Amino acid sequence: MERSVQALLRVLGGAVMARLAEASVARHGGTRPDCPHCGRPMRLVERQRGREMRGLVGDFAFARPYYQCRSCGGGIAPDDERLGIGTVSYTPALSRVAAMMVTEVPFERAAGNLSETLGATFAEAEIYRIVEALGVVAEAEINADMAAPEAAPATPTADTLLIGVDGTTSFIDGDWHEVKVGVVGILGPELQHDAETGRDLLKVSDPRYCAAVATEAGAFFPRVALLARQAGFGHPGLRRVVCLGDGGRWIWNRTSIFRRDGVEHIEILDYMHASEHVWQVADAFFGDGTLNAHAWVGPVLQALLDQGPTPLMEALGKLRPRSARQKRELQNAKDYFTANRDRMRYPDFVAQQLPIGSGVVEATCRSLVCQRTKGAGMRWTKAGAQAVLNLRCLHLSHPDRWRSFFARHPLRRTPQLAALRQPQTQAA
Repeated sequence: MERSVQALLRVLGGAVMARLAEASVARHGGTRPDCPHCGRPMRLVERQRGREMRGLVGDFAFARPYYQCRSCGGGIAPDDERLGIGTVSYTPALSRVAAMMVTEVPFERAAGNLSETLGATFAEAEIYRIVEALGVVAEAEINADMAAPEAAPATPTADTLLIGVDGTTSFIDGDWHEVKVGVVGILGPELQHDAETGRDLLKVSDPRYCAAVATEAGAFFPRVALLARQAGFGHPGLRRVVCLGDGGRWIWNRTSIFRRDGVEHIEILDYMHASEHVWQVADAFFGDGTLNAHAWVGPVLQALLDQGPTPLMEALGKLRPRSARQKRELQNAKDYFTANRDRMRYPDFVAQQLPIGSGVVEATCRSLVCQRTKGAGMRWTKAGAQAVLNLRCLHLSHPDRWRSFFARHPLRRTPQLAALRQPQTQAA
């Protein structure tokens, strides 16, 4: 009975939407537009050109005037832009729901979920084209914001900002490519208890995310800086910036952009990554995973946590390599820990209740990228992966980012769907 009522409501909803669209056209129509390409007046070609739409409450059709430019031959229906529908066949509300589903599940499942929920059949390929078009608009907005003069920063909700950067991989264009990930959030003043360590840490709130496929670090960091400004970086109320990451030089070579006079700048090397480098030395000198390796690592890591890097450097200095592997691992460790010495002041960081593990960043890599792009059989184009990641960043960030994106009527700016590709596999 409920399905029958739903089918009836979609018929009625479509009829109501058609009447509303026609009434809107009648109320606002009649003004001859200028060509958006050459600026010359356009001529009316059809007073009643039909347009079919699929909507959240039903499918419908309506008619509106269509104009053409005598000079360049381009044609437009001004009411399409005014109504916010652009070139796609889904209404803004339905496109938003489809995009939300695709940020969570593969296109095939999203089409099935949409069909099951709304009681109508929706094609996977159509959803793919619309979602990729929305992702292209989101990418254009990001690039425009990065290129624009630096806007006034937002007012932060606390005086400390956490900035984390990391990288992962996805199978794109027939090979594995790096996907760089950034997260920016407010740190504190609320505390949260870490059951694993038994410590109370400043809580991360209002996280914002960004991700880019196979982008050079120099081109990626402006995305992170954009998020930081949107979270309050540069505002006089911000007193401290905490940068958290692993030992990648591509990260630490660029975190200086988050330095400001009067703002404390703290860089923290993820404790787990530091521990991995200590273990590499132990395995080389005492045997992979042996009791002797454990016996050497335990006190060294505890001293690193309790006293900072000095005992670790002293322990490394006492080792005498006897093989090429031992010499290589020891030198690598010395270079790594020397470069990151100031980022391993763990007793100071713990005393300030700062996070010393990049769990929030690595969790972002897993939840933002891996859970959506690394499913069995998934193969992506760069454009398709970037489009979905753009929307996923918006959806998983502070809810205001998702709402404000659709409040800007992105369908008005979507490219022609014919220019977008079909998904390479139904699993994506």
